[in-house]
This record gives sequence, C-alpha cells and structure tokens, in this order.
Amino acid sequence: MKKLLALLLALVMVFALAACGGDGEKSDGDTIHISLITMDQMDVHWVKLEKAAHAKVDELKAAGKNIEYEWLAPEKKDNAQQIAQIETAINNGADVIIISVNDATACNDALQAALDKGIKLIYVDATASLEASATFATDNYAAGAEAGRAMLQYLADAGLTEGEIGLVSAQAGVQSCIDRVDGFVSAFEGTAFTMSEVQYSDGDAVKAQDLTNALIQDGVVAVYGANDGATNGAANAVKEANANGANIICVGFDNSSSNRAHVVDGELLAFMAQNPNVMGEKAIEAAVALMEGTTLTETVVDTGVSVVTKDNVANFED
Repeated sequence: MKKLLALLLALVMVFALAACGGDGEKSDGDTIHISLITMDQMDVHWVKLEKAAHAKVDELKAAGKNIEYEWLAPEKKDNAQQIAQIETAINNGADVIIISVNDATACNDALQAALDKGIKLIYVDATASLEASATFATDNYAAGAEAGRAMLQYLADAGLTEGEIGLVSAQAGVQSCIDRVDGFVSAFEGTAFTMSEVQYSDGDAVKAQDLTNALIQDGVVAVYGANDGATNGAANAVKEANANGANIICVGFDNSSSNRAHVVDGELLAFMAQNPNVMGEKAIEAAVALMEGTTLTETVVDTGVSVVTKDNVANFED
C-alpha cells in the first residue's frame, strides 16, 4: 500500500512538472505575467514605448494568449524608486521583467533577486551589467557618433573650425546617455573643437535650459542634448540666445512634439529619433516566446535611429 501511494505521488509530481512546461516555460493555458519598468513616467520616449508594448499585449490577447501586463515607473529618474518597482514586480508574481535601467549597476541586487526566483529579464533601451535573455535597444554609441557627424557638418556650413561645444545630458550613470555622449565626442577626434564638462539636467527641460544658458555665457559655439529633456531645454536656451544675435548650433536626441517644434522653428538643427515602438513590441513578443519555451533567434537587437531635420520632420509626427 505504501509503495502504491509513493508511486501515485511520484506520478502526480511528474504531471505537475509537465503542466508547468519545465524551467520557466508556460503551457498555452497558463497566464504569463509581464512587468514593464521604465526610467520614469514623464519622458515621451517611455510613453511611446509603453503604448507600443500595451498594444502588442492587446493584440496577443486577442489572438488567444493569456497575458497579465503592468507598467511600473518612478515619477522621475531615481535609482531607489526603480529598485522599489522591481521589488513590486517580483511581489506581483512577474514571470518576465522588461526594464530600462536608470543606472548600469544600481539595480543589480534587485534584478539578481528576480533572476534567482526564475524571472526572465529583458532589457529595452538601457541595460544593466547583468546578463538578460534579450536586449532591444538603440546602439547609443553609434547614434551619438551620427549626431556628432551631423554637428560637424553644421559647424562647417557655418564656417567654424574650432570652439567649445556644450554637452547636456540627463543623469550621471545612465549608460544610454553615457554612450550617446561618448559616441558624439568620438566624431570630433582630430579636430580643433573642445568639449565642455557634461552638464546633468536630470532630464528636466527647465534645468537643461539653465545649464545651457550658463554654457552660452561661457562662450560655447554649439550645444548637444543627449536626451529629450536635455535637448528641449538646450533648444529653448539657444532660441533665446540666437534671437539676441548669437549663432549657436544645436543638435540633440529623441523624437517629441517639443523637439519637432524646435526643428521647425530652426533653433534645433537635427535630433536623433529612436524607435521606442519597436523596443516595446519586440520585448513583449520575446517575453511571450520565452515563457512558451521558444528559443529566440536574436537576443541583442539594434532598433535603429534616424536623423531628423527640417527636411523630413513631418514624417516623424506621432
């Protein structure tokens, strides 16, 4: 009798494991819990990414997939708040965390805790130093270099061969912005141009404008903004300066209504437009594939960038 009971218990365990699909794998009837965590809620880049992710979830649910989805984000870029969001996702039973980390290492302990619980990790836009199942992001160094080459051409068109260029970024430690600045600076190697110290605006346009005003007072000939808020603020400052007789050249990053308006008005000559919609869609598709036991054909995907100028800005309207 005891042997029979032991055999029955063993069979129950085998069937239970089969029903779960193995290590992290879900069967068709199981619910897949996905948590998207972005750097903040206010940047239009994250709003677009989340909108695309949500739309992809709705599409897959309409096709019969069983998905529970949530968007978690600090009100503003803050490491402690983002760590708290990771802990919330874990406590909410996430199977997959899709995240754009605010800092390359600050969230590692929280993310490792998620990995230790068997939660899958996917990066969008900005990565931590921990290995993830997949990454969907702009090659920010290459995109920064593209911005630098555009700036060099505008400087040449203005007859400038030397001078200081102001650098306005978001927050120290954000790897995507670090790469954008490093890539931008690389385009000026071998020239007579110099770079300012990187000014950190926390992605806030008002702060970026104040920082750019100070750079203009110090005599920079051009300004580069490394994210949406930095670019918007820098362009606001350049607009005022140029209205008073200056000729400051401005190039930046991220597609938003404010940055498009700056391009149309002429104070921002170009910005680099990412593809947050592609990041959001591909990340959701990968999350579902992972939980269904599908091997991903691509684990690191460059989602691309476009140079937006007055000539093509109309093509980038929302």
